[in-house]
Amino acid sequence: MSWLTNYWRLKLLAVGLAVVLVFAVGYSQYPIQTVTVDAKVNYNNEPPVGLVVNGPPVTTKAAISGLASDVRSAIVTVDVDLSKLKEGTAVVVSPTAYVSGLGVTIQSVAPLTLKVEQLAAVNLDIQVRATFANGWQLNKAQAECGTQGQACQAVVSGPASIMQGLGAYVVVDEPIASTDRSVGGNVRFVRNSSEVDLTKILAFPAVTWTPTTVIAHVTATHGTETIQVALVDAPPSAPPPPGYHVTAVIINPQLITITGSPETLAGITSITLQAVSLSGYTSDHTFTLNIVAPDPSIQLSVKKATVTYKITPNPAVSPSP
Repeated sequence: MSWLTNYWRLKLLAVGLAVVLVFAVGYSQYPIQTVTVDAKVNYNNEPPVGLVVNGPPVTTKAAISGLASDVRSAIVTVDVDLSKLKEGTAVVVSPTAYVSGLGVTIQSVAPLTLKVEQLAAVNLDIQVRATFANGWQLNKAQAECGTQGQACQAVVSGPASIMQGLGAYVVVDEPIASTDRSVGGNVRFVRNSSEVDLTKILAFPAVTWTPTTVIAHVTATHGTETIQVALVDAPPSAPPPPGYHVTAVIINPQLITITGSPETLAGITSITLQAVSLSGYTSDHTFTLNIVAPDPSIQLSVKKATVTYKITPNPAVSPSP
């Protein structure tokens, strides 16, 4: 047994080193790792009545630890309860995290910042966008819902900030080349002159609108004509001060030409200019006024006119002898 007792300290050290080496090799193949991963966010329940969560994040960061193979296959999700939120532009919430797979531990989860705002509803006129074949022009266009001949509106509900500046329209794809045409189409939206797809806006509760489809009813006319009409001054909204009166009204130009469909121009012989107030004038004064077409489809040869009011003092009245 001398071979066992001789140099026993060195032999014990060798055994210890061998054990450490075995564990080191094993750990190098299956090390414990801590990594940061994306965690999908599940939003549960509805916000309090009258509130909406606008554009919340769909993922957050979570730190997890475990063996490399377990960490690679782990799926982390977090839950957020919306039922107790309060209004605010930067509401911070701490989600509850869950991880699938054995041997993986959640170390930390990043909090979420939510925009919680008022839920608003708006009624929008639905514009009809149509093009016309050569020689054809718009007479009338309106979006109809169900009842033929009756224009309708789109009712949209969602975050108040999204509702601001929102407009609705429907498109007639093919150029109009007939006097009367009705085409079904989806209601689309524009916001501050830019197209907006409400289906891509993430909100809780979701953005909704009705109707989703309408009938675009367009009537058109073929050909145009040009006629000459007179410009007429409207009675002043307020007369000159006491002791003064209007002696003449001079309009320049007196006549203008207008162009449009025969149906639109029928019966138009003059255009009345807007009324002005003379309450602050005791002498002649000239106004420059916009000429407003009787119908948006009518083209004007002149867009502005001047109206000069001749104002003089009332004549003195001699007492009776």
